Amino acid sequence: MIESKFDELAFFAQVKKRPGYFLGKPSLLSLRDQLFGMDYAFSFYNQETPLKYFRLFVEWYHKEMFQDLDGYNCWWNHLLYISGNNDARAFDCFFNTFEQYLRDIHNVCLPEAR
Repeated sequence: MIESKFDELAFFAQVKKRPGYFLGKPSLLSLRDQLFGMDYAFSFYNQETPLKYFRLFVEWYHKEMFQDLDGYNCWWNHLLYISGNNDARAFDCFFNTFEQYLRDIHNVCLPEAR
């Protein structure tokens, strides 16, 4: 049996560099669906999610960003809102915010995508 280890940060670096390969086009909503699907697949097989940084990011985003948000109570809706409801811009906004969070809170960066 071949065992491989999922590298969350390398995955995000690849998606950022090649969104069309993973999502069809740069799309926050497609990324959200991909991440939720991955999380569900791991839970379905009683595996711990490998998306630890992402889960911590969502918790942080809700705590830090949802103080005056006029009902935008989920991270993707807020990113869409601040991106003028442009899905591709929201995709870029997600990565800008996520990478800033990784640097500031965890002192890590996305690796260089190959």
